[in-house]
Amino acid sequence: MVKMTATSFSEEMLLPALQNQDEKAIKYIYNSYWPMILQMVKTNNGSEEEAKDLYQEGMLDFLEKLWSGKLVLTCKIKTFIYSICRNKWLYHLRGKQKFVDIEDYIVMEKSITEETETDVALPNDDQLKKAIGLLGEPCQSLLIGFYYLGLSLEALSEKLNYKSANVVKQQKFRCKDRLKRLLQSI
Repeated sequence: MVKMTATSFSEEMLLPALQNQDEKAIKYIYNSYWPMILQMVKTNNGSEEEAKDLYQEGMLDFLEKLWSGKLVLTCKIKTFIYSICRNKWLYHLRGKQKFVDIEDYIVMEKSITEETETDVALPNDDQLKKAIGLLGEPCQSLLIGFYYLGLSLEALSEKLNYKSANVVKQQKFRCKDRLKRLLQSI
């Protein structure tokens, strides 16, 4: 086994080291990603103590999944750990204070923007076709399938080989954002 220092871990080397329960790799992850979790908790009305507890739980969940062989990573380790901790923190906040669901926010945001953007010129068909053409795949298929063909998120998930409807929903949001930026530049 190659001996590694804390600074020599690359993403490719990190996962096998963690699977082998390499103590240096675990410490590397724990120390490297801690500031990101602390910042997220403090930004969202939490204390350093709460962040420590949250991070400990998140790391344990991550390592248990990894060591049980049930973990299939489709993103960077850092992103996965952040997601675990973020979801745990959101769950914690739900019990602590009124939690605004993102869907409620989007509906509220739409009604506000619909009222204030009535003077904004809408793109014509040619501009829209050009922008969608510039998007490329998978955004092109996803937006056309959802908005023009009326396919459900579940149907798009199957058609475009996404893991779930939630993944399609997130990707649709990103694609819409890219389309808006393209339309602004045209």
